[in-house]
Parts: sequence; C-alpha cells; structure tokens
Amino acid sequence: MMRSSTQGRARAFGRAWKRAGAFAGLASLVAAGTLGALTPQAHAQDGDLNVGLLLPFTGQYAWVGSNVQPVAQMIADEVNQSGGIGGRKIVFTQGDTEGVVDAGTTAAQKLVNVDNVLAIVGPTSLSFAGARQPILQNDVPMVSPTAGTTALDRACEDVCFRTVPSDSLGGRAIARAATDAQYLVDDAPAHKPVLLVGNAPAMISFKEPIVRAFEGHGTPLAETITYTPGKPSYRSEVRSALANEPDAIVLVGTPEDSARIMSNAFQAGYQGRWFVTQDQTNADFIELAGAQLVEGIYGLEEVASEESAERNRAFEQRFQEATGKDPQIFATNTFDAMNVVALAMLRAHLKDGEISRTTIAANIDKVANPGDGKTVVHGYTEGAQVLRDGGEVNYDGLVGPIDFDAWGNITAPFGIRQVQNGSWTTVSTIAADALD
Repeated sequence: MMRSSTQGRARAFGRAWKRAGAFAGLASLVAAGTLGALTPQAHAQDGDLNVGLLLPFTGQYAWVGSNVQPVAQMIADEVNQSGGIGGRKIVFTQGDTEGVVDAGTTAAQKLVNVDNVLAIVGPTSLSFAGARQPILQNDVPMVSPTAGTTALDRACEDVCFRTVPSDSLGGRAIARAATDAQYLVDDAPAHKPVLLVGNAPAMISFKEPIVRAFEGHGTPLAETITYTPGKPSYRSEVRSALANEPDAIVLVGTPEDSARIMSNAFQAGYQGRWFVTQDQTNADFIELAGAQLVEGIYGLEEVASEESAERNRAFEQRFQEATGKDPQIFATNTFDAMNVVALAMLRAHLKDGEISRTTIAANIDKVANPGDGKTVVHGYTEGAQVLRDGGEVNYDGLVGPIDFDAWGNITAPFGIRQVQNGSWTTVSTIAADALD
C-alpha cells in the first residue's frame, strides 16, 4: 500500500534520528561494559525464541507485570507444547521498568543489546518515553498490551504495535459517558466538569483528548488543574477545583494520589461525581481508598466486543484452569499481543525462512489485518494450522478485530464501570464507532 507523504516524512525522520542517536547508544554500551553484546540484528536461527517482557515488576505498578506475564506464558506454553516454531521454544526475559522512565531506558537497553530479544511485549505508558530510543534504533518489534499513551499514536511505523486503544479514544470515552445520560446510572450529564491530571507521562497523555472531547460535546471543562504526583496532600489543588462548584471531577492519577485527592475533596465537602481512568478501575484501588469513599464513582476499562463475548468466557475458564486465578486488567490485551507475536514468528519461519526482528515486524500486520482469501482465526493453534497448510490468517482477538493502522494502533469498545456495594460493575458500553 502506498504510504502518505506524512508517513514518509516520519520514516525519514526516524532513520535520521537513529543515526544521530547511534553514537550516544554506543557510548552507553561501552560505559556499561556490554559492547561485545551489540549485534546488528538478532537473527540466529537456533536456540530459543527470546521475547522480552518490558513491564513494571516492582514498584507501585508491579501489578501490571503480574497481570501480563501469566497470560503471555500461557500462550508460550501452547506454542511450545505443540513443538515450538521450527522446533524452537518461546522463552521470556523480564525487563523491569519499575514503572518509571529511567528504569525503562535501562531495562530496554539490556533486553535489546544484551539479551538480544527478538520482540518485546510492552512497554507501558509509564516508561515508553525511556524505552522508545533503544527499541526504534534497533528496529525491535514491540506489541504493547498496556500502553495507551498518545505518544504512541504516531511514534513509528513498522515496529510499533499495540493491542490496547490509545488514550485519545479513552479520553473521548470519558467525555462521552460524562455528558450522555444513556451511559450513566440514574445520574444527570455533567454540566460543569473539572479535570485534575497528574504531571507524568502516563497521565498527561489523557489531558488534551479529554479537554477536546468535552468541548466537542458542548460541555467545556470549567478548569483543568495539573498537579505534581507523589505529594502527601492535595488540599490546595482540591480547593482550586471546588472553587468552580463542579458537578463532576475527572481524575487522572496514580491510585495512591487519587485516594489522597478524593479524601481531601470529601473532607472539603464535595459530593459530586467522579470519573477515573483504567489505573484506578480495579479492586486494588477500592481497597486502597476505602469502599465508602469510592462508592458510586465511574471508571473506564477496555472491554471485549460483543462478537468475542463467548471467546472471552472461554479464555477466562482456560486462565483459571491454568493459574487458579481470575484474569485481571490487560489480560485479554496480552492474549492478543502474544498470539500476534507467535503467529508472526511462525509466518516468518514458513514464508521468509528465518525468524528475526525484521521478519517478525514485517509479518505482524500480515497475520493480524484482514485481506482477500484470509481465514479468520482466534488463537495460535488454529492460526498455525492454516499457515502450515499454506493459507493466510486474519487474527481476530478477544478485544475485537486486531486491525492495525499504518502506525500500529487499534480501536476497541470501552466499558463504563461504577463502584456499587464495594465492587466494580459494568453499567454501559461505548462502541468503538461511537468514539469517531
């Protein structure tokens, strides 16, 4: 397909940026004593197929790594138990980003230049700014099941993919729900909302989409307040917000900061509605903040399409049997990300004769996107049979069609959830086409 002039300029800029950054990357490797591990391309055709898990495994976002890893392992086990890909097994190497930019840089550099991973599952929005350079400079295909950051919207072509929708869509979903009674439970639409957003990459990504979306729905925000994460108290920011006499507050922040802000607002007498993002829409946040404090708040979560509901139930049962636990947030996104990576590896082996970073990246959209004569498949084993029989596949995931655009983005529906009687309950769903 012919690329647009905008896409061509982006690709040219990326090549120039890689050349400009090569000397800095070389210097850091020399300083780290790892120059000997630097290779022009990870493409050895024997041994295990090493995939990096570039995620937080420690720190306040360690739950992300804990949610993602067992699902990725479940798919790897499926591949390996069927004989692997060309007789080679998928293995994982962890890169702990700790949920921060600097650690993300270090972890990405090690995965790329020392561990020589063929592909990366991750990173999160929290560490993409730090992981971006080593990934792009070395053309490592990445499929993130967690990064909604708008910094990824047009970050690169060819190697950047994600199975989670952009925060651009998440921001629109929040504004649509807050201003449309059909998505709420016995609540009137917001008429005077305020936005409180933490000044950190994973949070500030929501700011402009939320601001623009509320304006687009004819309900401009009364005020947008950007706060510093990690403060012991947010009384000053809460006073500024409540001075607008809002009937709804949209809160984008870490679970810890969000609990402090909501507590400060409650103490100041605020009784209006709250809308929070995916980071707070989980049981851990209810436990952290206290069920009484968060009762009735609205949250946001990517949900499965109606067409994939039955397959999602089967996935939940399969995961429970494999781990003894219920799947958590990002589980379905990870299922799709890992299936796409595995099918791309298999197609590279069958069609290109080698499994390398380059061939994996080139095959990701070939196994995920629709096309004439392709067979729709929903998992690795099914897709592998089609590919081995000489056919082509269109992977249709648990979150819906995994149809990557030129920049590796997908669309998906969102669920609007509410805390009712101390637990999250899905109260409505916003279809992907309602967010155009």
